[in-house]
Amino acid sequence: MAEAKNSPDFDSAAEAIQNAAAAGRRALEEGLDEAREYGEKSLDYVAQFRGQLETFVKNQPLLAVGAAFLVGYVAAQIFKRTD
Repeated sequence: MAEAKNSPDFDSAAEAIQNAAAAGRRALEEGLDEAREYGEKSLDYVAQFRGQLETFVKNQPLLAVGAAFLVGYVAAQIFKRTD
């Protein structure tokens, strides 16, 4: 048994496991970085859209209320048909 721990097969298997673990860590770190960047871009987009929406509502309040009513009505009709 003592010889099995020092065999080349054991060493190469241990090295392969270490390499796979290192590759997995790198892939996870890259994935987290990409997810973080995507989240930041999404937040920027939402903030920009919110600003545009606020401006529209301030400039066209009646049209905004009418659009909200129309969207609500269409959504109600869709949900009514699915029940």
